Amino acid sequence: MKFALVSQDFQTITGKTGRARKFLVYEGSQETQPTLIEKLEIPDTLPTFHDLHDDDITPHPLDHSILITGEAGEGLTQRLSRRGITVYITSETDPVIAINGVIKGNINTVAPTPHKDDGSC
Repeated sequence: MKFALVSQDFQTITGKTGRARKFLVYEGSQETQPTLIEKLEIPDTLPTFHDLHDDDITPHPLDHSILITGEAGEGLTQRLSRRGITVYITSETDPVIAINGVIKGNINTVAPTPHKDDGSC
């Protein structure tokens, strides 16, 4: 399975998924330990998830993956599911522990961040 983790420091899981440009990309399964395959930085010339808010067609490098983040707004899970992305929001900051939690079905999750009164994130 392909796992993408929001990581502003390329070490720990961080938040603000919609505008994130830095991700740790791992492969892992029940049979294998998670292995880091890429430190991905989305160039400024490519859209963030926030930029694709109303666009389900433009490809994103993390389409069809499992996304683990420390923070995400309401509605993001639904929008990303249309791209084949399953989202887990967690307070866990260690990438390997979080991935193993998803694989074993026991990751501690937290609720999405509510939108502000003006609808912004």
